[in-house]
Amino acid sequence: MSIQHFLWTQELGYLTHPNIPLETKNLRIADIGTGTGIWLLELAKALPLPSSVQLDGFDVDLSLTPPNSWLPANVNMHKWDVYDDLPDEYLGRFDLVHVRFFLCVVRDSDPGVLLKRLLLMLKPGGYIQWTEQDLLTCTIASAASENNVQQTEELQKFALSPTPYWPSTATRWVAGLARIFEEEGLQRVLEDRRKSQPSLLPYWQDVTLLAMEEISNKLPNGAEVGVMIQKAVQEYEESDRGVAIISDRVTIIGMRT
Repeated sequence: MSIQHFLWTQELGYLTHPNIPLETKNLRIADIGTGTGIWLLELAKALPLPSSVQLDGFDVDLSLTPPNSWLPANVNMHKWDVYDDLPDEYLGRFDLVHVRFFLCVVRDSDPGVLLKRLLLMLKPGGYIQWTEQDLLTCTIASAASENNVQQTEELQKFALSPTPYWPSTATRWVAGLARIFEEEGLQRVLEDRRKSQPSLLPYWQDVTLLAMEEISNKLPNGAEVGVMIQKAVQEYEESDRGVAIISDRVTIIGMRT
């Protein structure tokens, strides 16, 4: 998860989109699905007014975050499931709400349910920044035309195959997320869509293999697709010769009025 964070940062060149104003004193920022907390911790060092900023991480499981005694004084972690009601203490309190990697969190291909709840956290004039991988743009990149891509094609097929833990084509909502922002009344909506930098493709492929192996481990013992994924990952060699699965990275921002 932290490896993904650093790759995302290299691809985007920012933690928060340049169009989001962060110069105000006493900013309060929420990171939803904080995971290891790495985005907040990096932001705590990068903000122009770190001593006056309050940073709050939210996740259903905080076991991956550092112990509270190791966190900066202005960083706090909170256990919260985004499908539960929002506690009153967080209503209208935040200048920025950050969301990332929610492909496996959004239910029924409808991010609007979550978006409505997250917008309740924003102050008037506050921003939401939502970043995702658009799996429907998946293609295979090869450093040389003579490279064999058969193993990578098999992995790509698995990556787009439906399982209880893998989003597959249920991620069509990513392409329309900017439109959904506008339908919810957000202003200054902007989509930043990036292709992967070729120099980062080997590292992204490593992350893809790790993610697929993790997904296969969550499937029921003996599940056919899980066994096939594990075998494909264990035997995979093509990334050493410059072959990788690539897809667009998309960031959407919008301001609450």
